[in-house]
This record gives sequence, C-alpha cells and structure tokens, in this order.
Amino acid sequence: MTDLNAAAVRDQLGLDGTYAPWTDALAAAHPAPPPAGVPRGAELTALLRAVGVPEREDAELTAALAEVTAAGSPYAWLLDRAVAALAAAMGSVGDDRGGPGSGPALPAALGAAGRWFHTAVFLAAVPEVRAYHARRDVPDDVSRATLADLGSKVGVHRRLHGEGGMGNQRWMTLPYGGILYRLGRLQFNLDHDPEAGRGLEVHIPEGGPLDPRACEESYARAAEFFPRRFGAFLYGATEGAAGGGELRLNCASWLLDPRLGQYLPADSNIIRFQRRFTLDPHEPARVPEPDEHGLAVPDRGIVEFVFRRVVRTPADVAALPARTTLERAVVAHIADGGHWGSPRGSFMLPVPG
Repeated sequence: MTDLNAAAVRDQLGLDGTYAPWTDALAAAHPAPPPAGVPRGAELTALLRAVGVPEREDAELTAALAEVTAAGSPYAWLLDRAVAALAAAMGSVGDDRGGPGSGPALPAALGAAGRWFHTAVFLAAVPEVRAYHARRDVPDDVSRATLADLGSKVGVHRRLHGEGGMGNQRWMTLPYGGILYRLGRLQFNLDHDPEAGRGLEVHIPEGGPLDPRACEESYARAAEFFPRRFGAFLYGATEGAAGGGELRLNCASWLLDPRLGQYLPADSNIIRFQRRFTLDPHEPARVPEPDEHGLAVPDRGIVEFVFRRVVRTPADVAALPARTTLERAVVAHIADGGHWGSPRGSFMLPVPG
C-alpha cells in the first residue's frame, strides 16, 4: 500500500481546501509518529466511564473507534499525528495550545466516524495526560475530575444536536493539554493576559448550583494547587517554591454581564458570583454586534448553556420554554431587543505563604 500523505488523506476523506493548513501542519510536525493507542473491549469501557462518557454512547462510539483506528486508513493517519501534536504541546499556554492537534470538525458527510474523531484523539491521549499529571504531582481525584470533562462535552453535544459526538475539540486542549484543572465546583486554567500578566482563568462547568461556599472552596484550592505546581509559569520561580503574595483570577463570561442584575435577585448565586469580580470600567458599556439573523455571539452562548438548544434567530429564543428565573431573564432580555455580553472581570486571590 502506498504511504499516505496529507493530500491523499484529504482526497480519501473528501476534505476541501480549508483542511489543508491543518493536515499539512500535522504532516510537517510529525512525519512518522508512533501509532496512537485506543484500548478495546473491557479496557475501552473502563476508560469511557473514567472520562465520564455516558453509557448510551458506547455502541456507536466503539464502532466509530474501530473505523478511526483501522491500520492504514486516512483516519488513523490523522489520529496518529493529532495525538502526537497534542502530546508535544503538553503544558503550553497561549493561542497555539495543542498545536495542530486541535483541528477543525470533520464534515458531517463522514457520519459517526467524523463526529467521534476528535473524541478518539483525546481518548488516545489519556496515558500521556495522566503521566504529565503524575510528573506535576496532581492528586488522582483532581486528575480524574479534570479528564471527566470529555464526557461532559459529549453529553452537551447530544443535548444540543440530538446525536452522538463531540464538537469542543479546541476547548478540550485545555484539560487534555495539562493547563486546566477542575478543583471542586470550578475549573481553572493557566492564563497569560497581554495586559494583566499571568494568572488563572476561571470557568464554570455543569455540575449543580453555583453555590458561593463551593466557589470559595474552589478558589482556596486553586491558591494552593497552582503556585505549588506551576510556580515557574506564574511567578518565574522554581516549581513548588512560590508561596505568599497574590494570584490574579480572570473570568470572561455571560455570567458577569451586569444586565443580569435587572432580572435576578440580589442574593442569587449568579449575582453573588459576579460580586467577586471587578469589571474593566469599559466592559459594561460594550454592546456586542448582532449578526444578520439578529443574535450576537454571547446571545447564542447563554442560550446554549442555559437551555442546551441551538438557536438562529430571536424568534427561536422567544419560543424556548422558559421556566426558571434565569431562563425567563435570558428570553425576556432578547425579546426586548437587548443583547447579552461576555464581559471580563478579575480579582486578586491571596496565596498562602
């Protein structure tokens, strides 16, 4: 069999020219990577449970993995190089995180194999991520909670699109790239803000109420966890030697939109979460531009998070079944001609000496 190259892979999978930068970068960076390993049988089942993939996805995902990992296939060519790229970029922070491993979604015409391809990349990368965690002395419970984000995103894909798959490959290079960790209720990743400097970005995963006490516990864990393991990045100090001082925590989210205060009680969890952060004085005045359908990017983001629905127009939003105070706020604000923002805020977190 003739050895595959990037052009042949695109041809066999029907990938148009928009995939050329990704496939060419994979070929250039990793011309002869080791085969990516994905377990089978009972070991695969155990791995899927360990990373939180719902059992209902097992049959289709298992069949897709057999196709994606078939020796000599164009999928396997992509998989081997994408996993190698992800491993090579382990621990990197910035726009190049994951390198060419975080490629674009494959065409819908490829069916289940295309929808599950990037899941295969992250499953194959688990041993590399776990080894990196071990080198950083990441506790096993933190490692497992962090990697379980894959299953969470698989669940979100099912609720958004009504079919199996995973479309958050760019995001997944954070937890599977060694720079994001779940510490209780919240997630944190290493961040290098061009203006504010180095610190942590705060994220709010699915997982129950945004309880203020649980958030404070997560902040306290972050203040201990990151300086000890990533002191060189945060402070330019030897790993584990940085103690005391402060750590900047940043968050960019619709949860910080001050317009939520017009709809939610002052003692609601979201408003109390907002109070922890100080917005740039220009942030509240920034109004996102709607697209040709009448919705701005943060409008879609808040609807997808709160309702787990994909919407195109304000009419789609108006038709959503709004039952909770937050759901009614999301719908009412857009119905009144408003738009939601995704402002950025920060606060300084004391680090124990």
